[in-house]
Amino acid sequence: MKKNLNVEDSFILAEKILQKIALSTIRKIESHFHGDYRSLFQGHGLDFKEIREYSINDDIRSIDWNVTARMGRPHIRVYEEERDHTLWLILDVSSSMDFGSKFVTKKDVMVKFAAVMAYLAYKRGDKTGAILFDNNIKEIISPDKGLKQIYKIVKKLLDYKSRERQDFTIDFSSLSSIIGRKKSLFFISDFILPDSDWKKEFGELGVKNELRAVHILDPAEEAIPAVGYVNLFDPETGRNLVFDSSNPEIIRKYQELLDEENKKLNEIFSVLKLNPVKIYTNSDIADVLINYTHKAS
Repeated sequence: MKKNLNVEDSFILAEKILQKIALSTIRKIESHFHGDYRSLFQGHGLDFKEIREYSINDDIRSIDWNVTARMGRPHIRVYEEERDHTLWLILDVSSSMDFGSKFVTKKDVMVKFAAVMAYLAYKRGDKTGAILFDNNIKEIISPDKGLKQIYKIVKKLLDYKSRERQDFTIDFSSLSSIIGRKKSLFFISDFILPDSDWKKEFGELGVKNELRAVHILDPAEEAIPAVGYVNLFDPETGRNLVFDSSNPEIIRKYQELLDEENKKLNEIFSVLKLNPVKIYTNSDIADVLINYTHKAS
């Protein structure tokens, strides 16, 4: 009789995978940030610390005018970041994430990104939780600390088998109640999402939390190489499409459709005041994160 693996043994594979996909990336990030990852985890959560007298280098926006009036001298309110901080990873496991024009799929990149961010949260002593979704929520991994939590998230992602969509709606209505407020969120997707009311829930998450969108793409989705006849499989619908990628008229029409979809998505990001982190399947994740924090600062 085959012996079932216990919980400890089941993490061995995930641990090896984490070491393989994330080690070099984490080393590069750590060498750049020197252990200070606040620019990656900017949370709303602040605890009141003290009131003290204003000094020349203080931000005047921190002045407490009521205390200043009573004391006759300027005083400020001092806050510090909550240390019981929680990172949530909202992970798109729909079938479109299985696409990759070379040897790496969008899901592969998402797994690596999730592992890296969960590890950095672990280094800060923070909890990490994860939500897997396609057209609705498929799996909730409650926030926890430690390396085992990272292995658990990675293993769940690797084990999940995507399916063809049965409908083209998406329901995020319970996300806000699950996550709560004042958390750091990374919403990781290729944003090939049904044109439904998901933007409303997405916007609500951003109002209550520190939300970042991570847009994962394959280069072929933006520029199809002219290699003659191409057989494309749409994992969302299960349909095959054969076309001549060397035909300028076909490429022109494809580009028009792509530009239209990108315009819609950029308008959504603009309304929600989000500047997405864009990661390609051939990107170096460490370089992307370093460049992104430079632009955001």
